[in-house]
Amino acid sequence: MRVRLILAVLLGTLLGLANHIGVIAGIVDPPPGYQPAYYLRNLDVPQYLTWMELARTHWLLPNEHAPWQTEPALFQPMFTIAARTGLATIVSYYGLQLLLYWLAAYALILAAQTFMKTRRAMLYAALVVLGALPLRLLGWTAAKALGLPAAVQLVLGYGLVEYGYDTADGLVRGGLSNSMLLTFGTAMMLFAFTNLAKFITEGLRRYYYWLLVCVFLDGLFHPFEIFVITTAAVWPLWKAARKRECGWLFVAAGAGMLPYVIETLRSSWVRDLSQMSPWRMGSPAWVLLVYGIPAMLICWLMLIRIRVARPEDEILQSWFLCGAVLPMIPGLPGAIHTFDGYVYAVGFLLVRKAQADRLISRLFVEKRKAMRLALAGWGAVSILALGGVYAQFWRDGKSASPEFLSAVAPAGEVAMLAWMKANLPRDRLVLAPEAMAPWVAAIPMPSMGSHDLFSVTYQAQRDMASRFYQGQPLRSDLIDGFGVSYVIAPASAPIVLEGSKLLHQEASLRLYEVPGERMKPYPGIDHLPGAPAPSAFRQWVARMLERFRRSAA
Repeated sequence: MRVRLILAVLLGTLLGLANHIGVIAGIVDPPPGYQPAYYLRNLDVPQYLTWMELARTHWLLPNEHAPWQTEPALFQPMFTIAARTGLATIVSYYGLQLLLYWLAAYALILAAQTFMKTRRAMLYAALVVLGALPLRLLGWTAAKALGLPAAVQLVLGYGLVEYGYDTADGLVRGGLSNSMLLTFGTAMMLFAFTNLAKFITEGLRRYYYWLLVCVFLDGLFHPFEIFVITTAAVWPLWKAARKRECGWLFVAAGAGMLPYVIETLRSSWVRDLSQMSPWRMGSPAWVLLVYGIPAMLICWLMLIRIRVARPEDEILQSWFLCGAVLPMIPGLPGAIHTFDGYVYAVGFLLVRKAQADRLISRLFVEKRKAMRLALAGWGAVSILALGGVYAQFWRDGKSASPEFLSAVAPAGEVAMLAWMKANLPRDRLVLAPEAMAPWVAAIPMPSMGSHDLFSVTYQAQRDMASRFYQGQPLRSDLIDGFGVSYVIAPASAPIVLEGSKLLHQEASLRLYEVPGERMKPYPGIDHLPGAPAPSAFRQWVARMLERFRRSAA
């Protein structure tokens, strides 16, 4: 137990530092005219900081990323806990994230000891996890090495996004999305399936109770992975003649999700956001593309023999299949989060499938040298590819013009945000350039077009703002239409803003006040042009819940 804890702390710290390599680069070597941002400059991190700032004074949060008045209705207990520590935001943010890295690392070690019975099997599983790279990422590595045209590198470069963002799990995979919610979700996945395996194999009720705790906590803090956990657990429990236990899993999940259900029924803006689907998986083939050769080998071995030898393998196989199929269900909430921790299912299952396959076992006996050479080659290619990935994250982190995401901010922007935080009222809407808008929300102040989901009509807002900064007269539609009180604009922008006054200037950024403007109430998604089409399935669920609420009242 003590050794496991020490290993978890060391592994979690190492992985946390690796995933924040861009942030570290920005701190160590910012370019002239820039300052360390201390965070990765994506859309998610400033949203979390916004929630933490709001949670200091709110138990339920308004939506500062929407350019309308919204009532406090968002339930975010994870960030409320961090905010209520009384520590500085950056300390509580990274402190909680480090604790979650240790928790997830401990869960990974425990899972490896449960599903892999020998150290050699654990080593092979680690090799698979590191080698489960997107095919486009491998192509990007080859294109870089061969000096292929920039257009080819650009197309294949999306493999870095698939690795560092789309399939980031907040533990081993990351670099572009360093979300503590991903880390927590991955930990709950690993703990849940580990306790499920121990319960089925050993029959001790305490493991089942721990499984229920995991499901409840995941539903309470990040209610997305529970769809995989509960669904994947049904078949192994059923096969083990534990049918009654299936029902209590869904009860625990429902109890954890209850606050979200209540707020979805109560608040129109939360309900509208819950019906929007920002990510969809086109087909299960996407799993093969982003988890590469190991996922393909698993599919091949399952086609040869779908049956497994051990109950633990049944759980891994159920996890693998559910993760590949569930995102195809229309309207599944947070479908991208079905892949939190998924790479470990790939690693464990491939090793177990290979150990059970007669041909592969015979090759390791008769052609041991060749097989070890092949594994060493695969490992070398994986290490080279990952080295290229993290070198790119390092370069981008300290770059003013990154290929992906930076971790430095213009000095004028940092000074402007600090002045606004000290001098402006917090209930006025701000229009800012696209790169700055998410960080205005983190003051916190309502910020137009600052998040791709929570702004509701993000692209329409950014398109209108772009035309405004190009000099088009949009006073009626943009400023008056939304009730913008403050406008941040580069000094070189030919904006048309009658009746405004210059309030403050930092370097090349100017802050204008528009007297008399106030935000409008949130009108509902049906009255917003440019809103993405909501999920028909989620709309139906919302209607059924609303009908139930009315009948209960």
